[in-house]
Amino acid sequence: MSRYDDEFDGPDESEETDPIVRELRTEIIRLEAQLDQLQASVRERATEAAEIRAKLAELEFLLERLKAHRRRDEKLLRLLVFVTVLSLTMCFYTYLAM
Repeated sequence: MSRYDDEFDGPDESEETDPIVRELRTEIIRLEAQLDQLQASVRERATEAAEIRAKLAELEFLLERLKAHRRRDEKLLRLLVFVTVLSLTMCFYTYLAM
C-alpha cells in the first residue's frame, strides 16, 4: 500500500474516474517500491562495509603481530651470529695461543 493511502479519506467520484489520477497513484506505488528496494540495498551495503572494516582491522592486527615476530627473530639471529663469531674467534685464539 502506498503511504498516501492514509491521507485518502474516501473515493471521490471525479478522482476515481480520472485516468490521470489512477496513473499517478500507480506511479507513486511503483516509485515507493523502488525506494524500498534502494533502502534495503543501502542497509545491506552498510552491513557488508562494517564486516569488511572489521576484517581489515583484524588483518592489520595480525600484520602488526607478524612484524613484531619478524623483528624479534631478526634480533635473535643477530645474537646467534654474534655468539657464533665470538665462539669461533675464541677457538682460533686458543688454537693459536698454544
